[in-house]
Amino acid sequence: GSLPMAEFTTLAKNTPADVLILDVRNPDEAQQGMIKGAVLIPDEELSARIAELPNGKRIVTHCLTGIRAEMAYHKLKEAGYNAAFLNNEIEVAKDGSFKITPR
Repeated sequence: GSLPMAEFTTLAKNTPADVLILDVRNPDEAQQGMIKGAVLIPDEELSARIAELPNGKRIVTHCLTGIRAEMAYHKLKEAGYNAAFLNNEIEVAKDGSFKITPR
C-alpha cells in the first residue's frame, strides 16, 4: 500500500480523474495548506465519514508523518476501497505546493 515518493508527487501534481488524494491530517494542520483538489477527512473521522468517498477511485492518503495515512489506508482497505498511502513526511504550503522528506 505504500507509494514511492515520486509516484505520489506525480499523482498529487496532476491528479488523474480516477484518483482521489485524501488528506487525513487534523483541520488545524490543513489550514497551513492543502494539495490542490485533495479532500480533507481527519483520520479519527474517517470511519464515520467513509461513505463520502467514491468507490470507483483509487484513494491515496497522506498526513504529516505517514502514520495516520497508513492507519487510514487500513480502514479503507477493510471497507473494500482501492487505497494507497504516502509513508513519508510531507509539508504542504498555502499555495498547495509540497515538500516530501524521506523517512
